[in-house]
Amino acid sequence: MKRRDFLKIATGSAGGAAAIGVAGARSSSTSAAVQEGEGNNTTSGNGTSGNATTDGGDSGEGEALPGAGTTKTVQVGPNGQTVFDPETVYIQRGATVEWVWGSDGHNVAPDSIPEEATWEGHEPLENSGFEYEYTFDGPTGEYQYVCTPHIGVGMEGTVVVNESGQPPGGEGGGAELDPEEMGVPFQAHFVGIATILMMIVSLVYAFFVLKYGESQHASAPNKE
Repeated sequence: MKRRDFLKIATGSAGGAAAIGVAGARSSSTSAAVQEGEGNNTTSGNGTSGNATTDGGDSGEGEALPGAGTTKTVQVGPNGQTVFDPETVYIQRGATVEWVWGSDGHNVAPDSIPEEATWEGHEPLENSGFEYEYTFDGPTGEYQYVCTPHIGVGMEGTVVVNESGQPPGGEGGGAELDPEEMGVPFQAHFVGIATILMMIVSLVYAFFVLKYGESQHASAPNKE
């Protein structure tokens, strides 16, 4: 085989590999866009459903709040401990927090809340088995509260109402995202890696064949 012909074949192989990689990446990106659209539709449906069944889940203008229909539970004095568990809860506007008493003599008394918020907590002391819930449909921010009889031993809690309903990433509370959650299907990474490897192998193979694989007269068969 002549060097010129071989170079054409090697170049064509590398180009074909690159084309396959690009096509695969585009296909994966399209799939990701479709999945993202489906996820948005599901979220919208949940918000509408929550608005129909949850008090305080509406902004007053017919628009469902993002956290409507969501409930998170806080244990009050579980197993006789003077703590709120979890101590900090993250929710979106419209979500509900339910406090469940696990021992006697506790309350939920607001200590510091956002301006214009109207949450009054539940200040009467209650015993094990009592439940109290509240839907946070007011302003975003931190709603700090305490157990009045046990404030001296640090029985405090916080409800954080924010846009995402999740801890800020900078605090280390957010879960690590995998490539699919970041909007890039994991298969696209394999396509890119395979494409690069194929191109490298083609170039290395071409180099060795051109350097060592041809006879002295392969490029000029008619030469004596």
